[in-house]
Amino acid sequence: MKIKGISELFSAVMIGIFFGLHSNGLHQKWHRLGREAFLVHESQNFDMSYANPSSLMHLVVIWAVFALLLFVLYKGISFVLTKVLSAFSHKDETAKV
Repeated sequence: MKIKGISELFSAVMIGIFFGLHSNGLHQKWHRLGREAFLVHESQNFDMSYANPSSLMHLVVIWAVFALLLFVLYKGISFVLTKVLSAFSHKDETAKV
């Protein structure tokens, strides 16, 4: 497998791990705080976000920016890993000669 392919695969796995850790943290938080605290929080969230919804254009722009940031994070991790793996691969080739 090419270095770039390995870097992109590892980048996707790392982003998945970050989201999994965040999700687990939220589960732990609400498990610790309890059902009533969760329901109060969700009630406040509904009052702020859903009772007076944002315009369609606002939501589209926010999610487009989020997608762009996620893409930049993915490509950034992939770029760094490609450079690191290329450097190690280059060292291995010069050591064998």
